[in-house]
Amino acid sequence: KQSYGVLMKDKELMLLPLLSTLAMLVVAASFFFGLGLHDDGAWSDDDPVIKVGGFAFYLVTYAVGIFFQAAVIAGASERLSGGDPTLGSSIAAAARRLPAILAWSVVAATVGLVIRSVQERSELVGRIVMGLLGAVWSLAVFFMVPVLIMERESLPGSFKRSWALFKQTWGEMFVGNIGFGLLGFLLALPILAVALLLFLATDLAWVAIVFGVLGVGVLSLFLSTLQGVWVASLYRYATAGEVPDGFDQDLLQAAFRRK
Repeated sequence: KQSYGVLMKDKELMLLPLLSTLAMLVVAASFFFGLGLHDDGAWSDDDPVIKVGGFAFYLVTYAVGIFFQAAVIAGASERLSGGDPTLGSSIAAAARRLPAILAWSVVAATVGLVIRSVQERSELVGRIVMGLLGAVWSLAVFFMVPVLIMERESLPGSFKRSWALFKQTWGEMFVGNIGFGLLGFLLALPILAVALLLFLATDLAWVAIVFGVLGVGVLSLFLSTLQGVWVASLYRYATAGEVPDGFDQDLLQAAFRRK
């Protein structure tokens, strides 16, 4: 609720996930037609060009996602420090760290792809081990994007800083992520219910589909921005011990437990 209160002061930040989605659609279309995937007879799964192109597509979309995530966190951090962010200032803050964001995108995408590939090819025990490894990796890089944006560290320095922050002040990050997931599920239920009623009550199935897709899409954009505000507030409190504008001391203290 407090993240929502902060976000309502800068509603334009919700456009950043939308821009991210539009950019990914442009990238997808570019690769789809550039690699000739629209022609079923022009390619095969064993084609090395298709494999390399698929990996390149994965990296580019990953980089786009991280860039706009960084822009959301930069804008939220500016608001939490008492500033008045704009769409332009948020994007500019991320753009100033573009080389580091691109380098981190390559590392993060490669690690994620390797973990997923090994997990898919492993037996049950191997899948469990790789799943745990993926969870540890996620925790280690939880503060990676805020550190890249706010501290101007190198890539190795940012990783060490993110890991140090996790070890120094760890808390109920799991609860926060589960909370956002649960919130999304609860808010999506009425959207899907209305879509189902439209589907059953009319002969125009496309109306129900469009309503459901747009409704869930808008909800996803909202929650993505809201979670960016939450991450920025946790980072600020973890690094400086300061309570950001719009949050209360007890709430943030409850989000961390000191070792």
